[in-house]
Amino acid sequence: MRWLWIQRTDPSRPWSQLPFQQEHMVTDLFHTSITVQVGNGHRSFFWTDRWIRGRSVAEIAPALLTAVRLHARRKRTVAQGLINNAWVSVITGALTVQVIIDYLLIWDLVTQCALHPTSEDRFIWKWTADGQFTVASAYRAFFIGQHAIPRATILQKTRAPGRVKFFLWLVLHDRCWTACRRKRHGLQEGDRCIFCDQHSETISHLLTQCYFAREVWFKLLRRWGQQRLTPRHNNPQEFADWWYTSRKRLHKESRKTFDSMVAATSWTIWKERNSRVFRSTQETADHLVVQVVDEARLWANTGYSHLQQLFRATVATTVTENGALGRANFEL
Repeated sequence: MRWLWIQRTDPSRPWSQLPFQQEHMVTDLFHTSITVQVGNGHRSFFWTDRWIRGRSVAEIAPALLTAVRLHARRKRTVAQGLINNAWVSVITGALTVQVIIDYLLIWDLVTQCALHPTSEDRFIWKWTADGQFTVASAYRAFFIGQHAIPRATILQKTRAPGRVKFFLWLVLHDRCWTACRRKRHGLQEGDRCIFCDQHSETISHLLTQCYFAREVWFKLLRRWGQQRLTPRHNNPQEFADWWYTSRKRLHKESRKTFDSMVAATSWTIWKERNSRVFRSTQETADHLVVQVVDEARLWANTGYSHLQQLFRATVATTVTENGALGRANFEL
């Protein structure tokens, strides 16, 4: 995009007239990001640049644009179009009612514009205060309209297999097909949790608020000496919030391992939920803890070396309330 900017603002560059290809998304964003303050009209394009009160002819009169010769759309400058109203001569398509309406609208707007032969056209970049292009502002512009996902940064740093990280991505977006979501989409009548049959089965309830999930977390965290991090029934939190606040209570050296353990445990609970729904099988919380341990051991043996500390007989694992590491004897 920087090349597009320099090509328009500094045509003296020796390469500025060389043809080069850009993705349509890039060129579209560029054209919507610049406005033109008309000077002599030699650098701005009559039909496609945004020079009429911050808008282009293409935006104001799309029907009229379809009646203009293709070459003229791309190459006719503002100066060439305004002198003796030459822009009218390139209208060769069918003169429908809408084309005539657009023509009259553009005529009124164009007659209010005047060239300034002593000054150059000035291109204004809308994403910076001074109107000058920067690569950083162009990068940010690509993400305008997106909304932040809570705790997405933690997921980005979490070390886990791709399928598990994708599952957690769905969790953070609330896109898992729980009973609650299936009912909302008219795919089933009830939305009770498959584990407790008491509450609506949202993804946060399924992973941290249900009594069965809390039992799994307690028994697993107790092996690590961190049972105090177990989700509380009297203070239910969304899964992402619980994950964030729990890892903050750990020493920094332990957070990477904790994040991977959260990923493995959540993945195992979700698979157990699906087994109960689709296969009518049922495992105990103790059995799920064993599955999490086996999953973590498998990850540790396939490149996630930070998980090896979970399988040492004696390591510094307990964390006091002030975050200091103590020594405890545990073994997964």
